[in-house]
Parts: sequence; structure tokens; C-alpha cells
Amino acid sequence: MSEARFRKRLSFAHLFEGVRLALDTLVGHRLRSSLVILGVAIAVATSMGMVAILSGLGRKITNEIKGGDAPIFSVLRFSHLESGNGDEDAYHPRLTHLDAEAIHRLAEVGEIEIRYGQGEGHSIEHGDHEARLIFVMGTNLAFQRFQMVDVEFGRFFTEGEMRAALPVCVLSEATAKDVFPGEEAVGKTVRVSGEAWEVVGVFAKYESLFGGLFENFAVVPWTTYERRLRGRWESMQFNVFPREPEKIDDAVNAVIGLMRARHQLQPGQPNDFEVVTSDAALEFTQKITGPIALVLVVISSIGLMVGGIGVLIIMLVSVTERTREIGVRKAIGASRREVLWQFLIEAAVLTTIGGAIGVALGLLMARGAAEAMAFPFVLPYAWIGIAVAVSASIGLIFGLYPANRAARLDPIQSLRYE
Repeated sequence: MSEARFRKRLSFAHLFEGVRLALDTLVGHRLRSSLVILGVAIAVATSMGMVAILSGLGRKITNEIKGGDAPIFSVLRFSHLESGNGDEDAYHPRLTHLDAEAIHRLAEVGEIEIRYGQGEGHSIEHGDHEARLIFVMGTNLAFQRFQMVDVEFGRFFTEGEMRAALPVCVLSEATAKDVFPGEEAVGKTVRVSGEAWEVVGVFAKYESLFGGLFENFAVVPWTTYERRLRGRWESMQFNVFPREPEKIDDAVNAVIGLMRARHQLQPGQPNDFEVVTSDAALEFTQKITGPIALVLVVISSIGLMVGGIGVLIIMLVSVTERTREIGVRKAIGASRREVLWQFLIEAAVLTTIGGAIGVALGLLMARGAAEAMAFPFVLPYAWIGIAVAVSASIGLIFGLYPANRAARLDPIQSLRYE
């Protein structure tokens, strides 16, 4: 056997022996070891729980903005995501259903949703019951694909009702409960801003990340909205689904070219409309939530430093208590390096166990928070590995000083230690 292979086997033997001694110490000094494991577990659980919750929150925000897995982009009269000149925006022409039809005919476009009424709240009444600040949205049949919410009772309005601009509506579950407490809503009449509308359906329960205000809404045909509810300066917007999701950029460029041609814009003139992709909306949201998430993670990571200090203190106590043991090991031939690695491995094993327990506790906390706050639970696989690696690193870093102190002990003085 070559010398290199012999040294390699010897190193593995030392590592295995170090792990065995660490486990023996854990069993032999349960209270002390438990304190180390508990401190690291609490710190890792806090950090892991925070990361998992933020991952689920990010998924929820993505679903809220994108409306599903399919990539979309929106065409608007002007965008609230960009800081622009308000006076110039006021002169942007309204978008019309003729623009929507022209966009729908493009080869790059698969489907288009027309949308009215993004921000203005209305009141909906039935008898003595009234719901205020209800978002009434005028749309077409593509709404269900974009919004990803099913009709639980009744039905969605039909193409014929939309073409005839009939006063029919589909209520959200929360709105239906407010206006029709304890009774069936489908087939009855409500008054929307003073006018009578027939309820043809009720959506399934919908929980929005942005609170109850966004859970109260009603959906009506865009044609009816345009005749009865549209504000003086209000314009429709379009949510566009590319025919091929992986070619969304081609669809965006085709829509921009078409709209510029329809608005008779000359080369060099700026667009008098806005095209906003879901990625741009997400980027805007992340500019707000990103720093908050970073601060939360940094604050929760302080617990890891506290756990590391606990490792340092406990390991120093362990070195002091085991001075005679160290002297015996050195007297029978153990080198400084072997003693050093014994205590480093012991610290790393303890903190790794604490890290594994902390990961499990953190994920349980995140799962409970996800169910309580109604957003998806995301298992951050990469962060699980990072958490365990960081836990082991804490043991190595904060155990280095006690281990080095043990390795430098004089064997004769150690044997005399009482």
C-alpha cells in the first residue's frame, strides 16, 4: 500500500473515531450536549422557518400577479409601475375592443382578456343587505383562465350575454355571503350602483394575499360594464396570452408593432400605450419586498451567532472538565492535531444534530404558517443543505478556540490536573 493511500485511510479512521467519541460525549454529558443542540436548533429553526415562509410568500405573490403558470403580458393606456409624465399620459388614447380584436388576430397571440374596472369600488345591494367597496370588473370569457378561480354555484356569463350587453354578474364567495347571508344567490337580483343585475353564478372561495378588499368582487360582461359603469376617463386593458409561452418576447414585439401602426405613430415617437409583462410587475414588487425579506433573514440569522457563542462556552467547559483525559491521550501518543480534530469534530457533530433538528422544526413552523395565512408551502431544498452546512460550520468555527486550547495543553500538567 502506498503512503498516500495509508494516510488517506488513517484520516478516515481519525474522522470515524472523532464522530464516535463525539456521540459518546453526547450520551455521557446529556445536559451539556442538549444545551448546545438546543441553542443551535432554535437559531436554525428561526432562520429556516423564515426562509420557507418567504419562499411561500414569493410563490403566492407570483401566482397573484401572473394569475397562473402561463406567461402573460398586459397592454394598458398607461402604467402605474413606471414613473412618467402625468400630463402626457392623460392624452394617451383609450384602448378599444377593436384593438383587442386586432391583437387577437396576431399569429403570436393565443388568447386575450379584456378588463375594465381595476380600481373603483362600487356598492352591491339586495334588500336590507349591502356590500361596499366591491371591485366590479368588466371582462370577457378569458377571465377564468387568467384569474384561475372556479365557479362553485351557477355558471359564468355566456358569449351571447356578453354580445347583448345583458346585466348579469358573477359574485365572489365573500360578496355573496355579505349580500345573501344564509341564502342562495344564483338567480336573484342585486343592485349595483343603483341598477338591477341578475346573479348567474358565485365563485369558489378566493383568498388574496392583499387582504379582504381584493376578495370582494363581481364580474360582469365588459360590454355591459362599458354601457352602464364605465367612468369618463376609464379605459379597458388587455391581458394577452402568447400562443407559444416560450416565445413571449415575439408576442410582445408583435403587439407593440401592431398598436403603433393602429395609433399611427411615426418612427422615433414614443408609445402612447404601455406594455407590462408579469416579470416587470414581479420585479416592481420585489423592489419593495426584497429589502424587507433581507432584513428579516439577517435578524433571524443573529440567532446563529448566539448559538455559536453557546458552542464556544460549552466547549471551553468541556475542555476544562476533560483536562485529565486529554493528558492521558497525549501520554499514550496522541498528537496535537489529533486532539484538535477530536474537539472540532465533536463540536461539528453536536451543531449538525442541532441544525437537522432546527431544519425540521423550521419547516413545521413554515407549514403551519402557510396553512394559517393561506399561501403555498414551498420546500426550499437548497436552503436545507445550506442550513445543515452552516450548522456544521458553526461548530468548526466556534469550536476552533476550545479545540486549539485542548491541543496545546501540556500532558504532564494535564495528568496532574484534579
